[in-house]
Amino acid sequence: MNREEAKQLLELCRPDHTVDRQDPALAEAFVLLETDAELKAWFDQQQAVDARISDSINSLEAPADLKASILAGMHLHQANAPSEPTDASIPFPKEATSSNSQRAWWQSPWAGIAALFAIMMVAFTIQSKDSSATQVADADLPPVIQYLSQEISTLKSWQFDKKDNNAGTLQAFLASAQVPSPNRIPNGLENMPTIGCITFDYNEGTKLSMICFKDGEVYHLITADKATYPDTLPEEPQLYQCGDKAFKIWVEGEQVKILSTHGKKEDMPEFI
Repeated sequence: MNREEAKQLLELCRPDHTVDRQDPALAEAFVLLETDAELKAWFDQQQAVDARISDSINSLEAPADLKASILAGMHLHQANAPSEPTDASIPFPKEATSSNSQRAWWQSPWAGIAALFAIMMVAFTIQSKDSSATQVADADLPPVIQYLSQEISTLKSWQFDKKDNNAGTLQAFLASAQVPSPNRIPNGLENMPTIGCITFDYNEGTKLSMICFKDGEVYHLITADKATYPDTLPEEPQLYQCGDKAFKIWVEGEQVKILSTHGKKEDMPEFI
């Protein structure tokens, strides 16, 4: 099972439902979840969003006049319907008069439609709030951080220029390709296994190289040449938060280094 197949299954898992995590159909996906840090980060984020939507829906209170509004709509539709429906039309059902045959109001298809719209509005409201908050935060971020956050979020394993578990091999590969290669691997990363490396063309030809490390958590080390770096250079190391990713940027000799990982910027390890 690959990551995308696991995601399709894990999306079915409801937050805080133990029975889902014990479902045999999801077992293989949960096994992969234990060894794939990026998949784990994605799953945690999805579960948090699902939990917030669930909490929001649970907090909704049906309007006091909802039943009356639904019935009024039904009567209005019935009043405007043809008295003798043609073969191509479906007669609108009349409200049952017998107490034994009358369905509960919430079993009406109109109530189902109303509930569906309510759920859609909750999800849209949450997404809009999250989007607005992100936009406010992004306004103060260096453009390169916003760019890298998007690239990291959409990066697939097959997109790597080279895969190898040794940082030295990836450094040599980048140098041979005549793109920025880190002169020094930060302390704490130097003995960590790597996944692979990739190069980005940023801001009209500026080259950014990225080496990805994985040891439980995944860390992305981005390197750029100071001479061609288009954004403002920080005088001191700076921390930034972009969505669910933390970034640290600093200047080291003639190179600009950026370190990124999933989590809060306050929890960024001291690798330099």
